Amino acid sequence: MLPAPGKLQELITEHGRAVDIAGGLAAGTVVRDASRAVYRYHQVFAEPVTGRALVRKMVVCAIRLEPWSEALIRPHEATPPAATAAALAALRTDHLVVAPVLAGYRDASHEVERLFRRTDGERPALEVTTPDHTVHRVWRVPSAELLGQLRHHLAPKKLTVLDGHDRYEALLAYRDELAARAPLAMYSAANYALACLVDLVDPTLLVVPRHRVVHGGPGREAALAAARPYFLIERLAGAARDAGRQRAALGDTVAHQPAFVVSWAGEPDAWKLTLSPDVSPVAEGVAVHRGLQKLDPVVVDRLFADRVLVGARLEPVVGADAALAASADAVILLRPLTVEQIAHVADLGEVLPAGSTAVHPPLLPGLVASTIDPDEDLV
Repeated sequence: MLPAPGKLQELITEHGRAVDIAGGLAAGTVVRDASRAVYRYHQVFAEPVTGRALVRKMVVCAIRLEPWSEALIRPHEATPPAATAAALAALRTDHLVVAPVLAGYRDASHEVERLFRRTDGERPALEVTTPDHTVHRVWRVPSAELLGQLRHHLAPKKLTVLDGHDRYEALLAYRDELAARAPLAMYSAANYALACLVDLVDPTLLVVPRHRVVHGGPGREAALAAARPYFLIERLAGAARDAGRQRAALGDTVAHQPAFVVSWAGEPDAWKLTLSPDVSPVAEGVAVHRGLQKLDPVVVDRLFADRVLVGARLEPVVGADAALAASADAVILLRPLTVEQIAHVADLGEVLPAGSTAVHPPLLPGLVASTIDPDEDLV
């Protein structure tokens, strides 16, 4: 389903989130496709550091649901059970998906881009600019020939979920609920997830960290004393509210060691903590795969939080400025992981702590929506 031309802005809030798709169907501001199609989706945005204009090119389509255990569609971070439960509750009520799962694939031949070369030169069916100045463009592509070629090319590829783990797990659970009531046909809509697919080697695929807002736990002096056996500690005078200085300090980390910056409420200074080169989280008893033990989110959540910030509750937040402005006892700023690191985690069959990463800019929900009707076939 697509919002009707000229009506999309009515479905967008000031935060760039689509709302009330079900109401839009009733009001005629959302159009139900009469035939099968996939959707080309472009995001035009500015690179956060340089300001350079980038265009990320993706494909919105239906992918067959597979459990994580099959390793055909793989997670890269854990999912909080509460988030999956909330997404499942929404599916039970609305029978509708408005936010696609973002997943990456590897396409060394760039065949997908070749297939959409003509589409990219045409006028989009929808275009909207959100308050973050990102331009979102969508093309509807009903060509049976292109759909067949795309299906043939993508079918053997493994997917790595980059965002939307909770929504994917909720779709799996909802499918199983429906199947328990009555057998599902092979191509039933309930067997599929709405997904947005992107090439993992796309240079415009920008991963950003989810920082940690800390509630409770020990104060600065006790925390730093408990951290010294594991970390090299550097004082950043007057940098407690200066996101730029904290990022610059993290960029100056030597030997590729895990590092992060902590600032405590009401204090002017920030503190950079770098994992000591002679410290191995696995040797310290952290239950994690050796290939993950020196990734920043693992060190923060499994070593620093568990061993130093005892009793604290950590909340993930996207955006350094948002994290530093939050009402909290402390704030932890992290560095971004690379796409290669995320893919390596998935390839190992492991997961990072929940809320480790995000993709900038986020997908805009509501540009394309799908209904979950167990009696409707998609193929």
